[in-house]
Amino acid sequence: MKNDEMLLKGRDERKDGRNTYGDVMRREGKMDAQTSSRIARIRDGFKIVNMEMSDAESGEVLWQSSDWNDMFERELEATVPQAILEAKAVARTMKFSSVEEIRKFRLVQTVLLHGQPIEVWEFKVGLVIPGTTNSWQCVIESAGKDQMIPVHILSGNTMIDTKFFDGDKFIGRVTLKLDYE
Repeated sequence: MKNDEMLLKGRDERKDGRNTYGDVMRREGKMDAQTSSRIARIRDGFKIVNMEMSDAESGEVLWQSSDWNDMFERELEATVPQAILEAKAVARTMKFSSVEEIRKFRLVQTVLLHGQPIEVWEFKVGLVIPGTTNSWQCVIESAGKDQMIPVHILSGNTMIDTKFFDGDKFIGRVTLKLDYE
């Protein structure tokens, strides 16, 4: 495991005695106390309100969830319909709120199968105004039916690891395990 990956796995030391990413970066001289405090405020004030995935062609909502409580604290699980794998393109909409300004909001999302990365995407959202609720949408095109991994292999073995950043400053991570029905 790379040193940076180990740093990103830190937790809030006030809760379980371990270091936050900001604590480690500040101790190593890579982040000052003011920046670390700002990132902690962003994390504490950032919430996913709702997420939905729909068929990008028809607009039909295939899956949605508003259960994002404690999203940075635990692994989440989602059961999504197999029909999502049959869509030519899937539109994913995330509605989120932030108490603090996020200057250069971005996400890095890694799809893992059996713990091995099979896809990595980076999304740049940009400025998030403090005290606002926002919607962000991306459209992901299918590789095609002949290149899709069978659902019986994907179900229960697929994890989506999403890391949230303000520029290069790590805010938090959400891990979502997928089951297909």
